[in-house]
Amino acid sequence: MHISRLQFVSVPVADHVKARKFYVDVLGFELVVDFAGPHGQFVMVAPPGAQTGVVLVDFSIDGRGVGGPVHLQFHTDDLDGDIAELRAAGVAAGNPQEAPWGRMTSFTDLDGNPISLLQASRMGDRPN
Repeated sequence: MHISRLQFVSVPVADHVKARKFYVDVLGFELVVDFAGPHGQFVMVAPPGAQTGVVLVDFSIDGRGVGGPVHLQFHTDDLDGDIAELRAAGVAAGNPQEAPWGRMTSFTDLDGNPISLLQASRMGDRPN
């Protein structure tokens, strides 16, 4: 496997605007990304200098309502190689998909929590 770090954790919130204000203004996190995505506004915050972010979501993730499971996304340098390794281990990893933020695939853990592997994204290319 070529997983190098945890990229972000999606945290369901009732209102991403209020949550952003709390994380940035109260906790001192930096605003990393804030743009319109396919499901609504995509807001990611992170502690200063951190490589791992928190995505504040006020929309359903994979059809599961707010308050559902946490979505994990990992950055990889070799998406195709990792898909092959996952499949060899019996994991039902999807085919690579192109998205505005990079190439990715998805699968679930044993409890049904969604996990994505992402390669060559704007977010994944943050300096170390």
